[in-house]
Amino acid sequence: MSPVNNQQDLPALRHPRLWFGVAYAMLGVVAVLSLMPDPPGAGVSDKLLHFSAYAGLSVGFSTLVRFNRQLLWVVIGLISYGVLIEFLQGMTGYRFMEAYDVLANSAGVFCGLLIRLTPVPRWFRLVESRLFTA
Repeated sequence: MSPVNNQQDLPALRHPRLWFGVAYAMLGVVAVLSLMPDPPGAGVSDKLLHFSAYAGLSVGFSTLVRFNRQLLWVVIGLISYGVLIEFLQGMTGYRFMEAYDVLANSAGVFCGLLIRLTPVPRWFRLVESRLFTA
């Protein structure tokens, strides 16, 4: 199967509210872990955790949308979310706001976005059709 550059021919999701609910729950988990005093993952590079979290969010959201305009909003939204979380970390008194974290978050968003150019969005819809057979 060749890479998919234009996703407008993707079939619609059968349960979009469920999948977007899962993706938004992932945003909540990232917020909690980012704002808690002693986040798990000690001993692992902080920047690697930022990159991985935002790559996961990007994969989650970008495989759910079908149109390029929606994809642009995913990118803008996730990068803005990363900036907001960093700003909130700086207000906690026990976490720090770092420009390199924003850079790691943004790099993760763009790396996760590359999944958009693969057949993964179609596979996601195939899995959904197998999970929820009518």
